[in-house]
Amino acid sequence: MSSFALSVSVPVTGLQARLRALAALIIALSAVDGAPAWANVWKYVDASGVTQFTNQPPKNGAELVIDSGQTPTRSARAEPSADLAPEAAALETVAQMHASPQYHAVQGSLTAASLSNGVDHALLKAVVVTESGFQADAVSRKGAIGLMQIMPATARRYGVKPTHDAPLKAQLVDPEVNLRTGSRYLADLLRLFGDETELALAAYNAGEGAVMRAGRRIPNYKETQQYVKKVMAVYRVLKAP
Repeated sequence: MSSFALSVSVPVTGLQARLRALAALIIALSAVDGAPAWANVWKYVDASGVTQFTNQPPKNGAELVIDSGQTPTRSARAEPSADLAPEAAALETVAQMHASPQYHAVQGSLTAASLSNGVDHALLKAVVVTESGFQADAVSRKGAIGLMQIMPATARRYGVKPTHDAPLKAQLVDPEVNLRTGSRYLADLLRLFGDETELALAAYNAGEGAVMRAGRRIPNYKETQQYVKKVMAVYRVLKAP
């Protein structure tokens, strides 16, 4: 069985630089002929004081920063995993998110929504950045509104009602209202599906009825399957040490 190793040096500090380095490593892994379908990434500081990212753990002092949750079951000639691309994209997404003024502007509302509804803060951020890229006034072609892209019917279900002075859209572009409503919905979906995050995300995208009809599995909708993969990839990056 052949083996391979890739590493990326990071001679500078800063979250965005590190995330870009990780992204470069994962993209390189996905491009290597014969790369295994599992891809853990370790971080360590070499003798020169330079931070290194690698797919091969050094003997001492390495920190696992991306855990694929898998172990090799095939030879190194196996085809590259299709999951590497979402992880690389997620690293870039997180770097862009942390550089976004819109993201920093809603930190208070994000934290409040997470705490009040018991939704993991990292998961909530992963949903928001996937849904709207933290654009509070985003409106989809289907009529979903705001940070968490809430449909009007869902908003009404959670007590957001239009008034003469405050139409529904005007309320849902308010980050506090939007995050409070969306996080309540997501919390209910997590409870409904026994804290199975991927099923809750599938339901958030396609509706709980679609997940139920699929036998409590992710429906066979390309959009929903890609959505779940994207959110989970960002979530894993945000949860990494």
